[in-house]
Amino acid sequence: MFKVSGRIEKIEEALKEKKYPGKIIIDVQGKKEPIIASEAVEVKAGEIKKVAVNKIEIHPNNILFISAYAKHQLGHTLSVGEEIPMPFDSKRIVEHAIFIAIKDGIVKKGDIIGNLIILHGE
Repeated sequence: MFKVSGRIEKIEEALKEKKYPGKIIIDVQGKKEPIIASEAVEVKAGEIKKVAVNKIEIHPNNILFISAYAKHQLGHTLSVGEEIPMPFDSKRIVEHAIFIAIKDGIVKKGDIIGNLIILHGE
């Protein structure tokens, strides 16, 4: 569970320094991580399913994009997340993907269902 301790002091310091919450510096460097199913899931065309995936660690302030190029013949990953969503400036762990099917079939364990593009931010 995320702890709030110390956050109020950081916010007060940022306001004193005239920094604005939400201000981000983006490093153009990043990396591409495959989104890999960690379970088999049966899908039908038009269905939206939650699929467990191999965990991907996201460092605080990193910005995520899902690659628009489809990686799986049965559908496309729309988003990723974890059981309890964490704040942007906290460490996050991708645990599942939301997958929309365009054909009937089975997403197999180990299938690449998308690509996550991670940009480093401060």
